[in-house]
Amino acid sequence: MKHVLITLCTASLFLGGCATNANQQASSQTENTTAVETNTDQNKHKGLIDSPQAPDDRSLTEVGQTYQDADGSITLKASSDFNEKTTIGDVELTVSDVKVMAYAPSPDLIDFFHGYSNDETKFNYVKIRVHVKNTSDQTVNFAPVSTLETSDGEKKGFDDDFYLENLYGDYAPGEEKIGQLGFVLNTTELEQLDALTIQTSDVFDEKEETITKGQSITVPF
Repeated sequence: MKHVLITLCTASLFLGGCATNANQQASSQTENTTAVETNTDQNKHKGLIDSPQAPDDRSLTEVGQTYQDADGSITLKASSDFNEKTTIGDVELTVSDVKVMAYAPSPDLIDFFHGYSNDETKFNYVKIRVHVKNTSDQTVNFAPVSTLETSDGEKKGFDDDFYLENLYGDYAPGEEKIGQLGFVLNTTELEQLDALTIQTSDVFDEKEETITKGQSITVPF
């Protein structure tokens, strides 16, 4: 009888240890998965900064979703899954995460948009993420968006960008910049919007002479 009790106790301890190990392994796997997802998300948005001119739109993934913070309220109206790299001489330009949003700025930002919008209290705008890399061993001058035109015919120049993240200008040898550009749409009918056409600038050398002609990039919705 004593032998049976000892055996049962031993088995109980063994099973308890197995259960503990299994729980620890499951917990470890969950933590590892969470860590991988977190790192993936951080890498995806590496280099991006929270614009002081517009709310952070990263949580908006489906048309109709709304997000609000201290800068105001935005609603996603259209988005594109375009994500392509274009080589323009020694410059590599990746365009991605193109979204069109309806924006109601906070009261303290209304004056800022006076020069950009016909109605600075509520308007639509397009946001474009870019990754620019100078692959050469010399300084070049480049603008990822020299002009932008909607399929509805509205045109914007590089000086219409309100994100102001210093993505235009000189790029040192090997330099990379990741950021976003925003352009207010004053006349575009969103129901008619099916594409954007981005015209990059030429790639210039330090003497402001053209090294490579700019390219046109069409982003479909």
